[in-house]
Amino acid sequence: MSDRIDPPAVLIFDDEALASSLRAILADDPTTILIATAATAEECERAVERRPIDCLVARRLPPLDGVSPRGSPDGVAVSDPKTTPSPEDDSVGPQTVAAGESGGLTVPLVLYPATPTDELARRSTDSEAIRYVPQSIDTEDRTLLVDAIREAIGHRARERELRAHAAERDLLVQMSSLANVGGWELDADTESLVWTAETRRLHGVSESFEPTIENAIEFYHPDDRDAVREDVESALQGESFDSMYRLFRADGDVRWVRSKGVPTVEDGSIVGVRGSFQDVTEAKRREDDIRQFKRAVEAAGHAIFITERNGTIEYVNPAFEAITGYDAEEAIGRDPSILKSGKMDREYYRSLWSTVLSGEVWSEPIVNKRKSGEHYHASETIAPITVDDGTIQGFVAIQTDITDQVHARERLETFREIVNRLEDPIMLQDRDGAFEVVNDTVAEYAGLSKSELIGGDEFDFMDDSAARTIQEKKARVLETERSVTYELTPTFPTKGERSFVTTRYPHYDEDGDIDGTVAICRDITEQAERENQLRVLDRILRHNLYNKMNLILGHAEILENRTSGDEKRSIRQIRETGDELVELADKERRIVELLTDESGPRRIDVRELLDDVVADIREAHPEASITVDCPEPFEVRAIPEVREAFTELLRNAVIHTGGDPVVTVTAAKTDDTVAVTVADDGPGIPEMEREAARSATDITPLFHGSGLGLQFVNHVARRSGGSLRFESAEDASSEGGSVVVLNLPAADAATRE
Repeated sequence: MSDRIDPPAVLIFDDEALASSLRAILADDPTTILIATAATAEECERAVERRPIDCLVARRLPPLDGVSPRGSPDGVAVSDPKTTPSPEDDSVGPQTVAAGESGGLTVPLVLYPATPTDELARRSTDSEAIRYVPQSIDTEDRTLLVDAIREAIGHRARERELRAHAAERDLLVQMSSLANVGGWELDADTESLVWTAETRRLHGVSESFEPTIENAIEFYHPDDRDAVREDVESALQGESFDSMYRLFRADGDVRWVRSKGVPTVEDGSIVGVRGSFQDVTEAKRREDDIRQFKRAVEAAGHAIFITERNGTIEYVNPAFEAITGYDAEEAIGRDPSILKSGKMDREYYRSLWSTVLSGEVWSEPIVNKRKSGEHYHASETIAPITVDDGTIQGFVAIQTDITDQVHARERLETFREIVNRLEDPIMLQDRDGAFEVVNDTVAEYAGLSKSELIGGDEFDFMDDSAARTIQEKKARVLETERSVTYELTPTFPTKGERSFVTTRYPHYDEDGDIDGTVAICRDITEQAERENQLRVLDRILRHNLYNKMNLILGHAEILENRTSGDEKRSIRQIRETGDELVELADKERRIVELLTDESGPRRIDVRELLDDVVADIREAHPEASITVDCPEPFEVRAIPEVREAFTELLRNAVIHTGGDPVVTVTAAKTDDTVAVTVADDGPGIPEMEREAARSATDITPLFHGSGLGLQFVNHVARRSGGSLRFESAEDASSEGGSVVVLNLPAADAATRE
């Protein structure tokens, strides 16, 4: 496009009156037109040199002898002498104004003779640059002349525009070749498509290739073709576009290209689309690499932050925000000192900066401080970011929060010290049974050092029978992933035969997979001996007690039959007390057996067990009214003695109520527990017996054996993993009496074998 800003100029040759007339006519015209005059060829030449002339008006062909072609595109040139008319022809003049090319005028000429002449008409038809308008056919306000001048001015403007476009095209061709940018243009009416040479090169086709809309779209990836069509259609509707597509070149190479398009508008209407075309494959790959790297950094579980050379933070990732507590807005623009905990000395930071400023990578643990003030441990790596010449531009730091690991190590060291000081053998074994960790006590029993034990198993120092039993227990733990408790009496090389109670647990790795077992053993040799002695003593005492009491009761029965009155009543009292004493001894026997028995809990159907126990009590006490409310066959995990515990609770409720006892038994499940409640309408359980049952105090002579039955129930509950409690009648919403609740673990919630 021309950059001319001065108004168009018209030169009137040798007619000042005509020039004045035109100035007056064009005075009110909205477009300024400069009217100049020249009386001679020299003046005409000087006028052309001073400024561009858009139109020359003359009554006859101007005599421009000696005027050579101008260097300026708006200059005036003299034609070939062969085209110059003879001097004798006054109406024509001796010479004509010619274009730089032979036979054509450089400046449009309007011949405006006063009367028409055949020679001037002929000359005007010979040259497209000459317009012939005789004054005799014009109007008084010179309408035809003004129109001819305007047409000449417009012609000159279009010429300048074409020359400017040609120059721009030459420049664009050079620039597009250098920048690998092609151009294209689509005509909306004809649907013809024009490509520049660079666009053809980017498509991999020859200069002879004729593009059309359809064959051009075929170059694109099938998934992108609809997008190309939509972009072009939107441009034809007035919307510009800037898109990237996948292009299949003619040689089969796949490239990413960027195409931009803008509507072409003429006279207010869209006549086509014009755009640029550029190969952006490498830029797209770099962009994809950067995007992928950014996604990786954003998704990383490590805190990553980037600083300038002076340490100012310019980027942090989400993990940094999560670990430190500082949002990106709070951290960016500040330096990493916001994380200082005060736990690291100056030498640490001096060494850090010395390392990274020398271009080396720093990697050390550090104690930092979160925004909340809480300290955290991190494994930190800092690397310099350099440009091509090796200059350090900034730094990237990566922190891994190892607080949990540090604390775990600290706890592990503490546990290791505790374990080694314990007198109980403790060991960790892998899935194959090989020792991985043992404490000093294991080494003492085995008669081997800890280093000798690692990698071996129980067969290295224990009798085969005991070692095989332990092997079976380990397999059970690995299979069920549940702990087991068992009693075993192995023989050791240095300590001989010893009795142990061992609880073996599953051990899991960091991924949650079971990778071995942990065993905690307790030497109960002395305890087992004491329990055995207790059982022997208990049997001897009960044997002697039963024999002596049978003798006493037998003589009491004889005397009762031979006496009467107060003596008979006294002897009956002796016999009843003796029976109670035998019953008390029986309860003591059951408690001792329970305390020394090692049987474990098993699955038991509560409803089935209650039905059996209630049937027995009803048969023994037909006067009692017993109601059972157990809506479901609840299963619990309890020791076998739970049957005797239910029997004890029901018998107590029936016997101590007296008269016609009313007893209610209710079973209900709450969370992971099944509660069996026994309520009666009797006088209630004395507080002394409740305390004795709960073992709340030492057994003194004041108890006189009270509450032994309830003590037995309490021991059953505890051995089963449950509990025994007493409720007031008001809590149970009953009228008087006692309420006893036996809680047992539900079978589906229990985890211990």
